[in-house]
Order: sequence, then C-alpha cells, then structure tokens
Amino acid sequence: MNVTLPLWLVVTQWTLLFALGFLIIIMYRQVAFLQRLRDGGSEREGLPIGEKAPAFDYLPVNGRSSSDHFDPRESWSLLVFADPTCVSCQDALLALEQLAPKLRHTVRVLVATSADPALIGAVDAFRTTPFSVGRVSSEVPTRLYHTSVTPFGYVIDPEGKIRARGVAADDSSIRKLLRQIDRTPVNVVSAVS
Repeated sequence: MNVTLPLWLVVTQWTLLFALGFLIIIMYRQVAFLQRLRDGGSEREGLPIGEKAPAFDYLPVNGRSSSDHFDPRESWSLLVFADPTCVSCQDALLALEQLAPKLRHTVRVLVATSADPALIGAVDAFRTTPFSVGRVSSEVPTRLYHTSVTPFGYVIDPEGKIRARGVAADDSSIRKLLRQIDRTPVNVVSAVS
C-alpha cells in the first residue's frame, strides 16, 4: 500500500527539522560559552591585577556633558564593560542599582559600552541606572583592556592600579570583586559586606 503525503506536509517537516537542528546548534554554543565562563575562561580575559589601568575618553549617555575622560587615578573605581543586548549585563546593572546607596560616596562607577546610543537608550537597565554610562570606541575594551566577555569589571585603586577583575554578572560577583581590594578603605568594606 502506497501512501502519498501532500507536498506542503513534506516541506513543512523538513523545514521544522532544519529549524530544530539550528536551535540545537545555538543551544550547544550557549552551553559552551557558559561552561567556558564557569571553567575560568574569563580568567584569561582582561589586564592582570597590579597593572596600570589605561585612561580613555567616552561620551556620557545619561550625563550632560558632550565628552568626558576616565582617569583611573582619581579615586577607587569600578569599571564595568557591558552591552545592552546581554541579559547578564542588564542583571549586573540592576545589581549595581541595589548597591548604589552604599557605593555612591565610596566608589566611582562607570559602565562602559560600545553599543549604538539608540540601543543603549532602548534598554531600561541602561537608561535608568544611577551610575554613569559611557559610550566608548570598540578599541577601549578590546585593545586597551583586553576584554571581550561582558559584563566584565575592574576595581581600580586611586593610584590607577587594577586591584580586582572578573565577570560582574550579578550582586554576588560584584561584591566579590569589591572584596578583593587588599588595601580597602573602611567605608568600602562596610559598603559591600
């Protein structure tokens, strides 16, 4: 007995099969990325602890000036490289917002991104953060800071040296970064404890 299937059903089945295969490939790429982060792949990211942090210019997205300059030697700083399309970056900004009252007078926070201003403005976490968001050229994270993973943070001391670095994806990872400061002022310790 021969059963013939309509052409539309055969085409639909093959289309769904290819779509499923594509989704499986995307899923495996995401799992591999998360595994790399968990296995310390991010440890190879960025400048080493103890190195001088480079200064750079940025355009404030949520500020009033037309151009600004990040000088790492001014005070304790938390520099976070983030991207509006990254869900972990949005979570990081929400975690920073929760820490804002404690950090406001002790640690200067700058969120740096190379994303398009329209995209930055379209994401609530970037638009409403109480901290400075600066648009930088793609050279700043990739060439100056050797960072490709986002959100990635640096804690920089008033001498301009990197004291801590790593993935800054949530409240606990941000607190962990801030706790790694070996010569921490008392007010920063109490702010992150």
